[in-house]
Amino acid sequence: RLTLCGFSTAAASLLPRAARAVADDHPGTVVRIVEADPVECFDLLLAERADLAVVVATEATPPRSDRRFEQHPLGEDPLDLLVPTDHPLAGRASVALAEAAGEPWIMDRPGRPHHRLVAGACLAAGFTPEAAHEAVEWDTGAALVHAGLGVALVPQLANLPAVYDIVRVPLTGDPRPARHLLGVTRTGARAHPRVATALAAMGAST
Repeated sequence: RLTLCGFSTAAASLLPRAARAVADDHPGTVVRIVEADPVECFDLLLAERADLAVVVATEATPPRSDRRFEQHPLGEDPLDLLVPTDHPLAGRASVALAEAAGEPWIMDRPGRPHHRLVAGACLAAGFTPEAAHEAVEWDTGAALVHAGLGVALVPQLANLPAVYDIVRVPLTGDPRPARHLLGVTRTGARAHPRVATALAAMGAST
């Protein structure tokens, strides 16, 4: 048995890939996926209720020096600008974040990691975003963009409903905000063949 846990985007994208790789390489293994926020993921690892977690690195993430865990970088998840299909920026191959300075913004709730990431990126681009609406789920944010109520920054890993008339526009220049993803295990667990297979499937580095 192998239990994988991760935040919503990872549970929908990275963890199924890891589960399939383990099932293919280790026949007979029962793989279980648990969706959980990053803080809960560390608790699940410590309670031995999960063997591998995928989290976003934030200020709440334990430091790499924490001997209870091994943290394996999985790469970046860049943010795209999400606009309606009839928006002036929708036809662009890429856009600088500052070009959206005058737009109404659909933001996460204040204090949450994605809100801090977006607000910090906008400040680095030279403006304070006008938070016209608050949405926690990507689907909700996409619906508001579809309705022409504002623009948003969404991770490339986020799966958005195809029914909405929205366009992802990659960011160019500086800043180019991204989420930093980590695969986390209890110390020494990477040597387990099933854990190693799952990490390799997600592109983990040491």
